[in-house]
Amino acid sequence: MSDPSRHTATHPDQQPDATQSRALLDRAERILCDLDGCLISGSRVLPGAQAFVRRYASKLVLVSNNSTDTAETLSRRLAHMGLPVPEPRVILAGETALERARDTVTSGEIRLLAGATMQERARKIGLRPASDRPEAIVLCRDATRPQLEAALPLLERGVPMIVANPDLTHPGEHGPVIETGALLALLKACVPRPNITLVGKPSAYLFHAALGSVPPAEAVMIGDNLETDIAGARALGIRAIHVSPSGLCALLPDLGQETDNASTEPLIAGV
Repeated sequence: MSDPSRHTATHPDQQPDATQSRALLDRAERILCDLDGCLISGSRVLPGAQAFVRRYASKLVLVSNNSTDTAETLSRRLAHMGLPVPEPRVILAGETALERARDTVTSGEIRLLAGATMQERARKIGLRPASDRPEAIVLCRDATRPQLEAALPLLERGVPMIVANPDLTHPGEHGPVIETGALLALLKACVPRPNITLVGKPSAYLFHAALGSVPPAEAVMIGDNLETDIAGARALGIRAIHVSPSGLCALLPDLGQETDNASTEPLIAGV
């Protein structure tokens, strides 16, 4: 008997329809899924998200360009929203950027442009703040204006910068939210040719961390951003499914038949 999932989209770069998407997901050994615009929008759970997480819990890994949270804090917050994803199955760009710095900066001394959560995470993994002579700069979404201004002389001297992600915005419940890539654009307007390494999607770092030992051909990526989620996955040979602003219920209509009841806030479609 033939496997219907083998007859999904005719080409890896072709967007599958609802039937093909369900077959791909059911067959996949691992499902990689973006967060903002796919499962949540700001503090609101998107329609079908809870049912999706329940259905594919055993093989689901979140792969997000988030550089505000840690896997621990985000996993806890998602659980309160009815999206229980264990901490080891949450792969985030901010934490990955810090791990990249830990693995490549021999002294451990960095200039971290980020909020309090990421500052604490950096200390926990052995990184140390350096005021004048850091070996590297790490840029995350919650960098402040004073932090950005203080980094300019370092960038002019050629200090390398690890950037959590290139996204200009991510979907929020009231519209676009400024992202790390917009801060990078600001810095590049002041220092045109900084020495940078991009860690978040579409770079391969997050995808490799999420795959573990699973071959790319046995995984599927779900995302709302064609330039990061979809392009990054396809570059590694991972089948990709693009989620439209209508959300997961448009992709998998049968999710709407299951009850999403853990969130007390009204459910809205993605932005």
